[in-house]
Amino acid sequence: MLKDRCHINTNREADTFVGLEFDGKDYKVSFPLGYAIANEDNDKLLREDLLLLFHTLALYSNQQDSKSGFVHNKNAATDTPLYAYIYIIQDFVTRGYYKEGIVEYASSKRGKIHWNRTIKQKKPVIQDTDVYYLDFITKKNVINENDLITLIHQYCVYLSFIRFGWLFTDYKPPKPQILFHRQWFSAALQEKLCRTFNDANKTLFANMLKIINNEPDEGIKHTSFTFGTNRFEYAWEKMIDTVFGISDKQRYFPKTKWKLLGSNREYDNSQLEPDTIMLHNNNIYVLDAKYYKYGATKNPFDLPKSSSINKQITYGEYIDAQADLKNPDSVIYNAFLMPFDKNEWAGENAGTLHYAGEAVALWKENKSEGRDKEYEHIQGVLLDVKHLMQIAEKRSETDIRQLAEIIEEHCRDYGQAD
Repeated sequence: MLKDRCHINTNREADTFVGLEFDGKDYKVSFPLGYAIANEDNDKLLREDLLLLFHTLALYSNQQDSKSGFVHNKNAATDTPLYAYIYIIQDFVTRGYYKEGIVEYASSKRGKIHWNRTIKQKKPVIQDTDVYYLDFITKKNVINENDLITLIHQYCVYLSFIRFGWLFTDYKPPKPQILFHRQWFSAALQEKLCRTFNDANKTLFANMLKIINNEPDEGIKHTSFTFGTNRFEYAWEKMIDTVFGISDKQRYFPKTKWKLLGSNREYDNSQLEPDTIMLHNNNIYVLDAKYYKYGATKNPFDLPKSSSINKQITYGEYIDAQADLKNPDSVIYNAFLMPFDKNEWAGENAGTLHYAGEAVALWKENKSEGRDKEYEHIQGVLLDVKHLMQIAEKRSETDIRQLAEIIEEHCRDYGQAD
């Protein structure tokens, strides 16, 4: 069953890989910390989970899907163009093998008449002022089963089912009739792409080309490979920035520089860069995406440490000091966003966003100038991993509003002094 191949990693020690592994015999799929795999022994639901995982990795991992060769090192995202294989499978199920049509001409009294050839090749019968043709040159489209592109497609279909067909079916297509030859196949597909204007066929040929360029030189071989990454925290950060963030967050980066003694020159340092800046109702929210284990362990040692807390306060202070970054009535908030599985927190009536607590800096307490600033209280919020992956392709106003409400509700007692 598909479920036997699935695993949720702990993000501890060697158990950090997220994605698909094949050791030459068996497949293993590792989901990110906090992901809720379908509990039912239902392959349909599990396939939806698998495709969501692969789609997320394709969007937010740093893999390049046009290079050749399978990647064996899991420290980097894979080069395996998994989505090309899946496209070939889905296109084959819908349209079957690609078949190149050729036109044949013949002398016949029936069929679609090719008048230009008929006039040139057939002698008409003239009666009075009328001209008659007793025979015509007709044309018909014939499928060329041995066209090179068709044979390459058969090869790609077979490869795709061998590699990833188990995601969908037990069906295995017949073995290809042609031996693998990367240079020949690649040249034929590139030429075909240049001469094709049908969008569906162009997409098909482009994905075939990715597969051909990815295959090992010896052709069909059950070699080991991976599709995924050991650094899913980068995908976590990118998804949160897409769903909650603004595009021009660079304006909110605190800047520093050196002024050296005995020199009039100044040297700029690299900027501190918050993960995400969210805006809602004139308020500013500095979000730090933390792919930490607290949502899975509920252990305080798995929460962000002092360095992260102090850095968030610095972001807030910088924005607060820049009049051009806020309105007079703007409030600046801070929050950590950490992964969790809402089903594991069902006893606390957790939704897709769930409040965990707040972090403060002791050196900021008991200030003489008045009460704390809101941004000095960093709110910890848990975010359901599957939900984020499901909405991760565009900004979500609904989730922005819900997150803002949670942060503001728990920061309410720490407003500025009147």
